[in-house]
Formats: sequence, structure tokens, C-alpha cells
Amino acid sequence: MTQENHSDSTIKPVMSSGRGGRLVIVSNREPYTIQTCGNEVRIERMPGGLVSALDPVLRQRDGLWICWEDTSKKSVEVEDVASDEDSIDWDKIQLPYKIKPVPLTPQEINHYYYGYANTRLWPLFHYFISHCNFLDERDWPSYFTANQKFADAVVACTDAEDWIWVQDYHLLLVPELVRQQRPNYKIGLFLHIPFPALEVFRILPRRNVILQGMLGSDLIGFHIPDYAAYFLDAVERLLPDEAVKVDRENMRIYYQGRWVQVGAFPISIDAAKITALVSTPKLQNRARKLRENYPAKYIGLSVDRLDYTKGILENLQALQVFFEKYPEHIGNFCFIQIASPTRTAVPAYQRMREEVEQAVGRINGLFSYDNWVPIHYFYRRFSLEDILAYFMIADVAMITPLRDGMNLVAKEYCAAKVDLSGVLILSELTGAAYELKEALMINPFYIEEMADKLHAALNLPAPIRQAKMRALRQTVCNYDIHHWVQSFMDAFAYAVSHR
Repeated sequence: MTQENHSDSTIKPVMSSGRGGRLVIVSNREPYTIQTCGNEVRIERMPGGLVSALDPVLRQRDGLWICWEDTSKKSVEVEDVASDEDSIDWDKIQLPYKIKPVPLTPQEINHYYYGYANTRLWPLFHYFISHCNFLDERDWPSYFTANQKFADAVVACTDAEDWIWVQDYHLLLVPELVRQQRPNYKIGLFLHIPFPALEVFRILPRRNVILQGMLGSDLIGFHIPDYAAYFLDAVERLLPDEAVKVDRENMRIYYQGRWVQVGAFPISIDAAKITALVSTPKLQNRARKLRENYPAKYIGLSVDRLDYTKGILENLQALQVFFEKYPEHIGNFCFIQIASPTRTAVPAYQRMREEVEQAVGRINGLFSYDNWVPIHYFYRRFSLEDILAYFMIADVAMITPLRDGMNLVAKEYCAAKVDLSGVLILSELTGAAYELKEALMINPFYIEEMADKLHAALNLPAPIRQAKMRALRQTVCNYDIHHWVQSFMDAFAYAVSHR
């Protein structure tokens, strides 16, 4: 099942996501953290679109969230709290729904999360084969063991009425591991990163085990139809013919006596929340004051995690070419690069930070003069309101990943531009490019084209700029994060009823 350009699916939902059983989310990431400082207890909801989208659904359905127990952040389960701080009354701590932590040993975290998930699956699924580490034999056993622990937690805490929704590449074995113990369970899986083309995926050792793990689901969701089609290719070519039957017309797979539905569900953002925030006098005043810090006619912006898949180095190279090729913009245009830290324990990310900071220093050394600096670089995390203020003042956003499952920053930028003032430059190698067709598309490996598109964006006539942003905002607002949850749950219900 695909949703081409958000057209109505031929599959009719048989159950609203608001009816029938609990929703159980299974993810590596926790929805809340509980931290102590002396006698004070602080409960914080984790940032990100996934938690924002699913939190209200779990509240409504008395749901359950199963996640890794990150003891460094003092995460606890509401029903079973232990602490060294005897002065805290843990019984008074109330979370909006049950959270079941899955304890992992330091060795398992090192080899399951930092090892197999992030030095094999992440780079391979993003086509960065040279970043894959296939040598450490401890990674696979830890990945399997961690997935088994998550599966055992699911079985221990749920029943056949629950709707189990497994999230992302960290837990690709969980559906089948649960299915082995509970054959009639309702299990969905969503992959938040790309699924690669067959010739890339087949490089992965134990690729068949990964496919079989995923096929334990009733519904497997991807961001766009291309990823779903690549998954069907892999199943058809890599699993034994007698074990599976691929029905491409209906996007489903017959496996172990049941049908597994496959579909495309582009994840999105809470556009209404962003629109409301940027419309407040508080944030508008904040944006005006922020704009005064940048003495230039135009401002460009890029926001992303400091990850080698995000194209930050290529973007910086394009900026150097831009100033060399179009020197009239020197002094009139400055660029803000916000790079939030991620996976800082992984050597590839440590090297990436060094390379980015060297590139920023080189370009600023070449072009800066008086009180004007071409690139303003920030390596830290920003709050949502901080980021929105930057979106509000940015004339151009350059979102240029070398490969990305979706990219929600591009959608957040569009949602924030209520005055229709901005231009979005977007990598055609993102899932977002499938939806945000009015953006100025670029090939992030074609550096000179990126420089030319930036020049074109700064010279785009106002009526065209506004028309493009109006269309982009309409797409983002109509197909928001709540639409994503509802469309997946409706398809989930259909898949279970027809398996």
C-alpha cells in the first residue's frame, strides 16, 4: 500500500486509532526523563516529533511505552522506582502513562547501540558503506540480545488486545521475536531512516535475519514509496522463493502463513503548534532582536545534527564557491550553521566535528572583513523556540543531506514562515523532497549547483517566493504529524484484519 502524493488509499480503514486496546510503543528512545537535584524532582518530556505525536495518543488510550533504561538520565518506571535519594517521595511522581524500561548492560549498549545499530545499519541504510564496521564480532550478539530483551518486555507487559508499534532500525528483530512467542499479536513496525536499494542492502551480513525480523510485523511502514519498493525487492530476491510470495500490486508479502502489509507514511511535524508559537508577540520580539545581531541584507540558515549524512561539509564547500563566484554577496549575505551534537562517542562523529570546524574557520578567514563574518557556527542544542526564532529571520534555508529518510527541519522551516518570506533549498535525496516539490531542489553532491541555487534563491521575485512558500505550508499543515499517526493506525487495523 502506498499513498502517492497523499492520495486516498484504496485500503479502507476498519478501525479508528482511538478504539480497541492499548497502544504500546517500543523504541530505543524514552519519552520522559526523571532527574533529581537534591530534593527536587524534574520530569521532562524528550524533544522530537515522535514523542510529540504519540504522547497524546498514549494518554488517551492508557498506553505503554517500552524503551531503553538510560540510567545516566535517571529514567524510572512509574510503578517500580528505586533511588538512592531517600528524601524523595517517589510515590508522588506521576507520569501520564506507564513506561517500562528495558535494562541493558554497558557492554550491550556499546555494541548494540553504538556498534551494530550505528556503525552498520545507520551508515549502510544511508549508503555510506565506507563508514560501516563489519569487523567487531561482539556487535551482532549484543544487537540480538538487546532485541530479545525488548521482545521479552513486550510479551511480559502486553496481551492480544494491545497494538504494538515498534520504532526504527534499533529494533528490527523485535517483531519476529515477539511473533515467535505470541503468534496472534498485532505488531506494526515503522522505519524512520531510508531502506536502501537492493545492491546496497545485500552487502549487509545476516541480511536475511534482518528481513525475517521485520516480517514478524503485520504492517511495515516507510516514509516514501521508493523505500517500500526497495524492501519488496530485498524480500523477493534474498529470501527463499518457497518461503515468501510478494504481491507488488497490493504492496504485501505472504510469509509464514499470513499476509504482511507494506506501506508509505511520510512522517511530519506539529505544524499547528509551530504556527501558534511563531505568531506570539514574545517570539516575534525575540526574532526582531535576534535579527539585529546579523549585519547583512540576507540571512541563510542550516539546522541539523552533526552527522556525516547531513551534507554539512558539502554545504560549506558550496558557500565558499558561492562567495567566490558571486562576490557581490560578500557583506550582504551571512549564513548561520546550527549543528547539534549527536553520537559523540563514535569516532566518525568526532572526526566530522573537526572537519566542519576547520572548514568554517577557513571560509571565515578567506572572506571576513570589518564586522561582517560570512558563517556563524553553533555546535550545541537549541530549544524549539530558539530554533523557531532563527527560522523566522532566515531568508533562505539550505537543507542539504546526502541521504535522509525524511528531514523534518525542512517542514519546520515552512511551518514557521507564516509571512511567506522564505525560500527552501532542499536536497533531492531526502524523503521530504517527495512531498515538498515547490522547494528549489539540489543535488548535494553537485557543489556548484548548490551555489547557483543559493544565488537564484536570493534573487527570486517576491510573488514567486510567496507562492512557493504558500504551497509548501499548505502541504505541511494538511499532512501533519497527527495525520501520520492516524494514517498508520488505520492501515495497521486493516493489515491485522486481513492478515
